[in-house]
Amino acid sequence: MLSCADFLAEFGDYLEQVASPDVRAHLEEHLQECRTCRVIVDSTRKTIQIITDSECFTLPGDDVEPLVREVMARLKKRVAK
Repeated sequence: MLSCADFLAEFGDYLEQVASPDVRAHLEEHLQECRTCRVIVDSTRKTIQIITDSECFTLPGDDVEPLVREVMARLKKRVAK
């Protein structure tokens, strides 16, 4: 079974539905066993939905990727502890 760190490394592709079927199957297997990662997925999806629905701001394309990398790095640090 994948570790939480391994899950988080593939998390972005999973949310964007671009992970390969094999990787997706491993991630979903991990989610069935790991409540913490289920909460992360659920919270992230809800946050994306709220932001998408609110239309209150737009981030320039160049600003999004560094932000995503920073969030993922912080998540990986927490899981590693």
